[in-house]
Amino acid sequence: MSFRSPEETYEEFFLWFNSEDAEGWANVMQYPHVRISSGVNSSYLSTSGLSYFETKNDYANAVSWKDFKASGWVRTHRIDPIRIHESDHKVHLAGGWTRYDENDEPILSNRVTYILTQILKGTWKIQARFGLDSFNDLENSSHSADAAIDVVQQHLDAWNTADFARCIDLANYPLIDVGTGHISQFDTSRDYEMTLSGREWFATSDYKINAFQIGRTGVNISVDAILANGEREQIIFLVALVNDNWRIIGRSRIRE
Repeated sequence: MSFRSPEETYEEFFLWFNSEDAEGWANVMQYPHVRISSGVNSSYLSTSGLSYFETKNDYANAVSWKDFKASGWVRTHRIDPIRIHESDHKVHLAGGWTRYDENDEPILSNRVTYILTQILKGTWKIQARFGLDSFNDLENSSHSADAAIDVVQQHLDAWNTADFARCIDLANYPLIDVGTGHISQFDTSRDYEMTLSGREWFATSDYKINAFQIGRTGVNISVDAILANGEREQIIFLVALVNDNWRIIGRSRIRE
């Protein structure tokens, strides 16, 4: 199954979901695949905030429409996607959906960032999803945006001074880092510390921060940065409210 653009894959994601075809839906994903949620109770594929699938069979076998139907669901309508960041092999696509019942009344809406990768030339698939699961378009969540932006700002300030201990403190574990064709999961702060201390370090000479998807307990933040070596780095952070503290729970980077 080939998808020639991230937007085509996004479209197929909802077509297969609405058809209740587990194998077809699983074919839309890149593996390993992960979905992380900032919601207190994720209503997707698991009751926790993290769903990880190593293979297509793992995904297809885990899918069930039982809970969706119990809520009155009959179909899901997607919103138009927007590219936040892009490269030849990775795209951060802001999207989302609303679920409807048989009377065409809305049940629930959400905002999700879909991270798509191109491993095989000409085929885009969804490597990861960063879901808010606390989105309400009638609710003023500006306070959540401010808090999440502050955490990312603190992270960047700490990174620029090589204060890796502070970077570690600003994350929650497990922490997910989405690569191209691979997923890194840091189960403890010690795991993350070992990775940070081993990475090539460049300060960011210039950057912009934007909260582009906002929920009550989670915010997707974009960062566009220029590194001291002249390279451009584009990052998505999912920042969530965890035990009354805002913390980074997921990230995806594109570097050029």
